Amino acid sequence: MAGTELMLDLRAMMPTLFPAVYGLLLLIGVPLLRRDDRRWLWYIAVGGMLVSTLVPISLLYTGTAGQGGMEMLRCDPMALWLDVMFAVAGLMALLVIPAYLERVDAYRGEIFPLMFFAVTGMTIMVATENLVMIFIGLEVLSIALYVMTGMVRGQQRSVEAALKYFLLGAFSTALFVYGIALVYGVTGRFDLVGIGGAVISGEVFGMPMLLAGLALIIVAFAFKVGAVPFHFWVPDVYQGAPTPVTAFMAAGTKAAAFGVLLRMLHTGFDGSAEVSSRWVLALSVLAVATMLVGNLLALVQDRLKRLLAYSSVAHAGYLLLGLIAPIEVGAANVLFYLLVYTFMTVGAFVVLSLFQEDGEDADHLSHFSGLFQRRPLLAIAMGVFMLSLTGIPPLGGFVGKYTIFLAAVRSGHVGLAVVMGVAAVIGAAYYLKVIVAMFFRAPERSLVDNLKVPLPAAVAVALAVAGTVVLGVAPSLVLGPLSRVHVGIALLP
Repeated sequence: MAGTELMLDLRAMMPTLFPAVYGLLLLIGVPLLRRDDRRWLWYIAVGGMLVSTLVPISLLYTGTAGQGGMEMLRCDPMALWLDVMFAVAGLMALLVIPAYLERVDAYRGEIFPLMFFAVTGMTIMVATENLVMIFIGLEVLSIALYVMTGMVRGQQRSVEAALKYFLLGAFSTALFVYGIALVYGVTGRFDLVGIGGAVISGEVFGMPMLLAGLALIIVAFAFKVGAVPFHFWVPDVYQGAPTPVTAFMAAGTKAAAFGVLLRMLHTGFDGSAEVSSRWVLALSVLAVATMLVGNLLALVQDRLKRLLAYSSVAHAGYLLLGLIAPIEVGAANVLFYLLVYTFMTVGAFVVLSLFQEDGEDADHLSHFSGLFQRRPLLAIAMGVFMLSLTGIPPLGGFVGKYTIFLAAVRSGHVGLAVVMGVAAVIGAAYYLKVIVAMFFRAPERSLVDNLKVPLPAAVAVALAVAGTVVLGVAPSLVLGPLSRVHVGIALLP
């Protein structure tokens, strides 16, 4: 019996344990490899990330759920779905990292273990109901991202982006820790279930202090997702980081942060009308500001990395509406949107990573003029991502926005749904601007003539296109299983 329990615990820990151990092994192996062996290191890293994708999928398929060790890590369906997203984003980024770093003369093997450590931090964040463990996962993720952001040390923009990300990230983490301290001070608990029980029973030592702690926690994660007015770091960091790292950061960090917020708010702070009404109001204000400001600022961008950065801000606003909706529908809608967002955003950044000129990112809109005439398949793929981000059927972005919109209406937040509709219309203007440049303008630069698409990058783009289209044409393949996700509840005791 003890052996069976140990086996179940290890299986519950595998989505976190595997990338952590694999990253450590890679970190040990990097100094031992010669420069000529770097390609083998990449093969090993891609293989490991593929296994990291298959581990949570297998657990979902077999219906395994449980707790891994001292009830600190959970292996429930919500965590497993998010683990799949993290690994898929990491896999697509790994497929284009070597070619990109070689073009900018910044190829370093350390980026591969760092990618696994970042995935490990994300899995810890979404697989626990303990605030201290969430903090640990957040730190593991953040430190890895800080280093990867500044990987191209020969470019001043990359170093500045890493420094800005580090300073603002440290500031938001401090707010999170202070919020944890206040919540613990009034409830005496670090676990979300215990906090939720104290909130429901009213056994807290000061409601204003509890609300202050919750406010600090929300602000900390508003920084992480780039919600307005805590979004100022997003365009500069997205622009300065290596483009494959930006792709991973845009999808993975957002999924991890919203996974934490989804579990934390509805498990720990949804039992009291006084408390829940306050954070619903706060998220409503953040959502409106984020949707409108993100889309309006994206309108005036002519660099695609900055355009997609403000687009990421706007999509954070849409996802905030999913948090406000009742958990019965909100959880499935948020997870589905995050999955779609992973495919279409990472795919768009993968295409951007192919455009380079003199060792610099060539992401000006003029570089994409007439792309369809020279590279029709690449233009079609980018067009799919832009249309999906716009919310055009029958692509995944449309279904994601529609489910969030419907959840807002059904939960009585009609005004927020109207603002979302207006923001989506504004967003269509800058996404379609990219499509017009690619399909209806003559080429302005000769860059496209020398554009090379390595096979791994082509695989990443094809995977992103397939995910974006399939989730739009057959959303029930994912929405069905997601509708059975219970936030904060493991299926096995």
